[in-house]
Amino acid sequence: MKSGDPPSAESDPDLASTVRLLHRRRGWAWAAVVSVIALIVGAGLLGSMAPKASGAGLGVASVFILLLAILAVLAVVAAVADTVRLHRLDAGLRARASARTRHHPVTAHPVRYPPRHRVSWVFGWIVMLILLGLGVAALPGLVDGVAYVAGAEHTAIFYPVSDGMACSRGGCRTVTDGYIGHGTASGTPATWPTAVQLGQPFPVRRPLWDWGFGSELINSDGAAAGSIVAGVLFDAASVLILFAAYKLVHGWLQRRRQAAGLVPG
Repeated sequence: MKSGDPPSAESDPDLASTVRLLHRRRGWAWAAVVSVIALIVGAGLLGSMAPKASGAGLGVASVFILLLAILAVLAVVAAVADTVRLHRLDAGLRARASARTRHHPVTAHPVRYPPRHRVSWVFGWIVMLILLGLGVAALPGLVDGVAYVAGAEHTAIFYPVSDGMACSRGGCRTVTDGYIGHGTASGTPATWPTAVQLGQPFPVRRPLWDWGFGSELINSDGAAAGSIVAGVLFDAASVLILFAAYKLVHGWLQRRRQAAGLVPG
């Protein structure tokens, strides 16, 4: 380094520490934005589905939304704490550190390896894996919603056995627990989203894909539309997450080849 040149991050520990803090704040901010958006969208869809849905699908969605809420709070608190720490530093030091991080795009945070701040990077991927789990659980609901609208589902007999309760932010409602099939001994447990007369079997549309959100019985075009919208949004997010995972693995493999001398740097 020539005389009079500004000190590098390697020779200035305060500058290096500030650069790391900026990268860490970026990572937490990225994780906070992703988790808050996912929480808002997920909670909104869950609230719109709750009056129509019940049972396993609603329970799975509620667990995922609770996890997203916890992660969103943690990410926001961490991002705010690092912002406060940055504002306590000298303005000139912050400006020099910012100049060294400005060329690093925030959007590259999830797919870059090795990450510049491992904790927030892992945290962000946990949020995206939760979204991926919601997408996997929502895919059967999307298939069943489309099948219901298209009339592709088979008709089965629902045997109402007992009343139950399904609660959401809007309150509680009565649902009917029972079985689908040829009697309670050989039938599949199922829940009808409204109260009906017990002991009086009636025909229903059997789910085409009885898993996740697809385990819910659909009783109207509105419920089918809700399943379709939720499935499209969550599965679109899942496709983006899988693409980010592909980019991450591709970058990791490329670095390994470069380290082994197989690919020119």
